[in-house]
Amino acid sequence: MVVITQEQFDLLLDWLDPDRELAGKKYETIRAGLIRVFVSKGFNDAEDLADETINRVIIRLPEMKDTYEGAPVRFFHGVARNIIREALRRKEVATDDIVVSVEEKPVTGVERECLDKCLGLLPEEKSDLILDYYLYEGHDKIEHHKRMAEKLGISDGALRGRAHHIRKDLEEALKRMISQKTKMSRNSL
Repeated sequence: MVVITQEQFDLLLDWLDPDRELAGKKYETIRAGLIRVFVSKGFNDAEDLADETINRVIIRLPEMKDTYEGAPVRFFHGVARNIIREALRRKEVATDDIVVSVEEKPVTGVERECLDKCLGLLPEEKSDLILDYYLYEGHDKIEHHKRMAEKLGISDGALRGRAHHIRKDLEEALKRMISQKTKMSRNSL
């Protein structure tokens, strides 16, 4: 278990908002939202997972706070998605069938940094849509997409189309940025 110091927590609050009272409210809102996300995914330890998410953000904060662009809540949701994937891999399934799983290629530090920057470059409306679109899996995903489409006043197909275009643009921007970083690192050798 990671122990977070008061200094580290104060840095988080400063990142959320310079006004300490507003920062505290934002913190509580983010934590409550994370708990709802984990509960909706069926985790009975949602509060612990929300705290783990916050702790991971706090630990990464010194290295990324000056370069991160965008709303801090989006960063929390990205970390939460990773925790959900990790937790789902750990869940034991009682079955007589052979379970076949394909693990995704882990995201490297450079890729993660570039992805965060690319997400930060998107208009907030688009980055929120793409982050929310890929938040759930299975039946929860279907229901979530229906609610998203309803909220936006569009059809499920139109929502899929928007998400596809945003993801395509994001992937292209990510490839370009990683390529540039790779060239720069080769040139500095």
